[in-house]
Amino acid sequence: MATLPPRKNPTPTKISKEHLTPLQILLQLGFPEHRAVKALAATGHRGVQLASDWLLTHVRDPTLNSHEPREYVLYACPTGVLAEKLLTFWNESRELGWNGALNFMPHITLVSFFRAPDESAEQIASALESIVDCNEYPDSIGLETYVSQNFMGLFVKDKHAEWLTSIAMRYVNKLANLMITAEAHTNSLHLSLAYQFPNSLFVPLNNMVEQLGSNVPANWELRLYSRDSRLRNAHVHKVTHAHVPREHDELELRPGDYIYLPEGACDASIDGWVEGISWLTGTSGYLPLNHTKRTAESDAWTLHCTIQITDHRPQVGGEVPRSRKPPVLSSNESLDTPDGVPADNEPIEATQPPTIPSRQIFICRHGERIDFTFGTWIPYCFEPNGCYIRRDLNMPKEIPPRNIQDFQNDSPLTTLGEMQATLVGGAMRSSNVKIDVAFTSPSLRCVQTLSQILKGLGSDVSMKVEPGLIEWLAWYPNGLPTWMSPDELVKAGFNVDTNYEPIVKTKELPQRENAAQYYERSFELIKKIIENTVGNILIVAHAASLAACTRQLTGRRIPPAAEVTRLVQRVPYLACLTAHESLDGWQLHPPPFPPITHTSNSRFDWKILT
Repeated sequence: MATLPPRKNPTPTKISKEHLTPLQILLQLGFPEHRAVKALAATGHRGVQLASDWLLTHVRDPTLNSHEPREYVLYACPTGVLAEKLLTFWNESRELGWNGALNFMPHITLVSFFRAPDESAEQIASALESIVDCNEYPDSIGLETYVSQNFMGLFVKDKHAEWLTSIAMRYVNKLANLMITAEAHTNSLHLSLAYQFPNSLFVPLNNMVEQLGSNVPANWELRLYSRDSRLRNAHVHKVTHAHVPREHDELELRPGDYIYLPEGACDASIDGWVEGISWLTGTSGYLPLNHTKRTAESDAWTLHCTIQITDHRPQVGGEVPRSRKPPVLSSNESLDTPDGVPADNEPIEATQPPTIPSRQIFICRHGERIDFTFGTWIPYCFEPNGCYIRRDLNMPKEIPPRNIQDFQNDSPLTTLGEMQATLVGGAMRSSNVKIDVAFTSPSLRCVQTLSQILKGLGSDVSMKVEPGLIEWLAWYPNGLPTWMSPDELVKAGFNVDTNYEPIVKTKELPQRENAAQYYERSFELIKKIIENTVGNILIVAHAASLAACTRQLTGRRIPPAAEVTRLVQRVPYLACLTAHESLDGWQLHPPPFPPITHTSNSRFDWKILT
């Protein structure tokens, strides 16, 4: 056989779009590098969508081009029963009057605030993940109550304080390798309950501390936060009412935004107006103080990493988990007969195991979305009169009628996305998959995906729109998107069950949540879906949903936030996961049909041939 001659001009290596880093994608979208780096750091490196949204909202931020480093801090924070009791304590103590502890969430400071350039944000989080050894996890962290006339708190017992200090020191040493200077907080580790309060509040606060106690079950996790340097020494107020500027120097207020106010600004105001900086946009201006309410400074911080560091498991008295069923004896088994010994020396006839109907849950990610494929597509595709123009064959031929700006955070599918979904539905049909009930996230791309899957499957099952299936809310810093209502979806031609009562209503979704809270929300939702339905279930949601809906259902632990992000990056469009119910509970299985893979296809410009 003839050998191939060497090529003098090999084709340059092309990086697949699938393997581009978030920074590379932002650069391809046309954002300057220093701004893209700043956006990724400000949003905790949680993806391109969040970073691009941040850049668009901060376009008038005067510090957008500055190289001022962010400030980072490492806390140990409780979860579980103790966290719930502390939240109640915080709310009740706030009713008595503001004190210093209310500026932050309940925490133990391990590493004090340190400064680092935006380029190091990802390395700072990775360094924290590398210093925690799961083999060291204690069952709990011991606390002791301390009360004085000017301070109330829970101090860490010496044994556990030494362990937490060792974590802090290891992290500081890791940061030193990155040329970042930080200082471990090693003296008297504690969780502050109240300080800087007037003498008149000592008695009621003391009573509340006594009721709280220190021996409350809890798990603990490390949390790495960062903040805008402008937040230093500022009070933070949450916007409660909208305000449209009437003068050029006024600041627009949107409910859910946070405002940075200089210390003492509220007391110094003579007319109820103060000058502040918007967390959402980075711009400054005057605002009516009565449209805001003071909140914890930490509410406006960015969470970069969460790592669980204790393994407390409450005793359940041998109770069978809800996701499992007790074993079933076949007809020839006896509780009194020793294993392997037939009764009366008679041979045992072979019997079939008991037949138990096995339910299946199919969870799919939505198809290819238009905004991730084309970037800023809305100004490109809509005429001034609001008429939609299809500028590319991979753009949808038609889109549902709605407010154009609502597409900004609720993107439709591309033509390829619709084809992907139809192919998966056809594969389900060929594999004899039977679907009895179908749920979808309220995101338009998920509704469209489920509709096309059911079309390919040849199923007339109506879709149940469930807001609780929305992805991790940390990826929506500007608030929830405006979704189409079930009636609007029906009007647009989708087979939606308008009589369905959602398990989690839109107004019940939290404004902010960490990764653990997102997983808990998803776990509670999937349990209720299982309890309230019969037969096989099909769910179309988001990349993070595949793990979030099944992790605890199958008996595994909630992953740290950094792992959540990594998992999302490995879940392609129309990825599908199957969970089977058996005697041993729910188990993960591959779907009974192959995955769908396609290559990147760059846009063709015919002018290159002229």
